Amino acid sequence: MARLLMLVSLMTLIAAAVARWWFWGRIRDQGRRIPCEMSVAELGNALGVPAGRSGELRDAAALGSALREAGLKLMEMEGIAEAKRRRIGWWNLRILPALVAVVLVFSAVSRWAPFAWVLAVGMLVMAGHVAVRMSGVGVELEAVKRGHMELRKKVRLRRVDEEEAILRCARASVWETIFPW
Repeated sequence: MARLLMLVSLMTLIAAAVARWWFWGRIRDQGRRIPCEMSVAELGNALGVPAGRSGELRDAAALGSALREAGLKLMEMEGIAEAKRRRIGWWNLRILPALVAVVLVFSAVSRWAPFAWVLAVGMLVMAGHVAVRMSGVGVELEAVKRGHMELRKKVRLRRVDEEEAILRCARASVWETIFPW
């Protein structure tokens, strides 16, 4: 039974890692090569939310991530609780990986349970955590849409391909957040 749990959990984690690479890793690498006129700090100031990351970055991947985060902050200012939970995280989901690691290490060292079961439970909890994070991808896609609408209202980018690259990177950056690490 422990092997079955490990197998199912491992398949879930591998599928999430492949999806993250396919939908975010490739697009991020392409976006880093596209220089933009606007910086992350300028984007945050234009949308009325402070920049959370390094404000000097000027590539499409950094601007896409900043656009997604700005959209979440804008949705949070409108009173949408799901956006706040997605941006900050539920308290139990933020401490879950560290808590699980501590419990698993102590139960493996003390031999309270067989090591196979300790590993299976740890992998199952992490796979469940990833599944919960993946279920909130729709909220982040809505935040990208909200941020893009606000960006179009307040800022006119000179190049259309720059705006498309930022939007493509913003949609792809949703997959950046599915793992707790």
